[in-house]
Amino acid sequence: MTSQRTSIVHCAADSYRPVYARLEDMKNVKLNLEDRVSWQKFQHVLTSFASDYIDLIAPEQTLFKLEQQTLLISFVLINNHSDRTKANIFTQNLETFLARLPIIGVRRVALELVDLNNDEVILNTEFDLNYVPASAIAPISKSEKITSALVHGNFKKIANKLVNRAKAWITNPEVQQNFQKTSQIVVRNPKTALALTGEFAKAKFITAVNWVDTFPWEEWVENRVAQQKRRHDRNLFKAIVEDLVAFALIAFLFVVSVDMLSVPSVNLALLPTQHYDQALDTPTSRCGWSGLNKKNYICLSRGMSYRQVVNVLGTEGVPLGLDKRFGDKAVIVSWQKGEEAMNITFREDFLVAKAYRNLS
Repeated sequence: MTSQRTSIVHCAADSYRPVYARLEDMKNVKLNLEDRVSWQKFQHVLTSFASDYIDLIAPEQTLFKLEQQTLLISFVLINNHSDRTKANIFTQNLETFLARLPIIGVRRVALELVDLNNDEVILNTEFDLNYVPASAIAPISKSEKITSALVHGNFKKIANKLVNRAKAWITNPEVQQNFQKTSQIVVRNPKTALALTGEFAKAKFITAVNWVDTFPWEEWVENRVAQQKRRHDRNLFKAIVEDLVAFALIAFLFVVSVDMLSVPSVNLALLPTQHYDQALDTPTSRCGWSGLNKKNYICLSRGMSYRQVVNVLGTEGVPLGLDKRFGDKAVIVSWQKGEEAMNITFREDFLVAKAYRNLS
């Protein structure tokens, strides 16, 4: 059967899982490259393998082509000064890797290492694979195709794994025993539970700090810088546009976040001259309900007018006489209700002295 399929992978190599993890997941999966899902999966796995050699090739520019049971794989070299020995090691490892993959319908593999700058093929090699015809595997039913299309590959498998792990963790006798023990400690001795929680949090914090200290940050930064340099070398204009868009988006999010978290500003110059309510400044508002009691007596202060005192006490007072200690015009006014009595001295209608007594 004659078939032809060509595609170029446009995705970052770092987005794939380790290649041996993918190979482990595919032990029971047959890659029929005439099937679209298997073809995409094969591209992902092989690009993941090539990402281990990012100092030699550009994995995201790999060309795949399947024609007449021959698989053509063309890799793009980063520069034309690449180490020939390293290129040979790469092709040998790739041959071993492809021989382990369960590929269906491929008799021969042709590998190319291309230098796009000089438009020439640096290395060209071919090798045979153990041919397995497509008829050797059971045909995929229509319902299976629909299910595969709905779940887009491994999503259903991953969801099943997560559900099974959660179920196994919940039903684990050891977990149930630990949960019961922890609940008893929390109920019977909350202080011990808090202490254990603090120790657990401290241990996790120390683990996180140790991970930060031991992580190879320099190597990680160097790899990222080298990756960005290669990206700029391959297409400078496109890389600059992408960087500008990314920086503009980050700046926009930063400005919006600062504006949302900042306290609203108040321009005092724009406030009116009297921008507060003076209604509560009156003595009546500061004191309690009108009446003759000790609370209102304490509320009375020097400088209050006779009318303000009447509003606080609720009734007019009775003049008793003059108080020579405060001058010739100082008048003593008395208020009495039940067993409580007050004498307040006014001079020129303003309070200068007061007295309180309880007759009981």
